[in-house]
Amino acid sequence: MAEHKVPRGTMPWLSPTGFVAQEALDQLDRPLLAWRTGESFDADLFYSDWDSGPLTAPEREAKKLGERPEWRMERVWLPDGEESEQERKDYNAGCREIAGMWLHPRCLDAYADIAYAIAGSDDDPDIAPADEDCEALTGALQWAEAGICVLQQSLPFPFLDCLNYRELDNRPAHRIVFAYASILHRLRPRKALPWFRAQVYMSPDDGLGARFYFSTSKRGSGSNY
Repeated sequence: MAEHKVPRGTMPWLSPTGFVAQEALDQLDRPLLAWRTGESFDADLFYSDWDSGPLTAPEREAKKLGERPEWRMERVWLPDGEESEQERKDYNAGCREIAGMWLHPRCLDAYADIAYAIAGSDDDPDIAPADEDCEALTGALQWAEAGICVLQQSLPFPFLDCLNYRELDNRPAHRIVFAYASILHRLRPRKALPWFRAQVYMSPDDGLGARFYFSTSKRGSGSNY
């Protein structure tokens, strides 16, 4: 997929050139809803009682942005066995076939789950992936890319506001960004850094650990890039 350069700290744009992304957008009846909440994220207040060690480079940058509007997103829940029968029926009614898989086109968690299932869990930066692993990771990345392309339909571009992780309905958006970044990191580590940086910018209350990819304690991938 082609990437277009954007201001530092914003989520890069992915053109939907991949087969899975194209099918996902073809099946998308409408974008996920996203709106400003009317509240602001106050960086000075957030970092005033910071107790998680030295700030990484993207955190220092995010702190300088000051107050930013907060956003909230619509969420399509992925059935996990705890849903009601009606909730399961509603989800299934929205499902479509995408690249041979049955999922709801607006369910970001579904794209992330498929991507992780294909990629597997090994992420050792000191070991280059074998050829068969690269093939699996490339396939997994296509599913994460599709989720990113769905997410892009909902947010303004470039996005420099705050999509806070503490808001439960925003978490699927963070999970798909992290899935894309972490899988890409296993193939091309430096290419993944702008995505991790964007995640910290979107939510300094970083619930998935994107900040640690910029920490010198992150073995093999620490960077202030």
